[in-house]
Amino acid sequence: MGWNHAEIPVTAPPRRPFFTPRSLAAYLAISERSVREMLRDGRMPSYQIEGARRIDAADVDRYLAAHRDT
Repeated sequence: MGWNHAEIPVTAPPRRPFFTPRSLAAYLAISERSVREMLRDGRMPSYQIEGARRIDAADVDRYLAAHRDT
């Protein structure tokens, strides 16, 4: 008897919430001003949603990986 793939539930991984500039500053232990400068000059990508700036946690992970000292 073969596997019936329809019986295997497929779920997406849980979605991580977005950061606000303030919550990202707290997470990185830097000033909110520094975060806003990173957003303004394009070092950290973000979304503008109804006048609110949001930063995807996956983008934060990529930024940190690219700036890690070894």
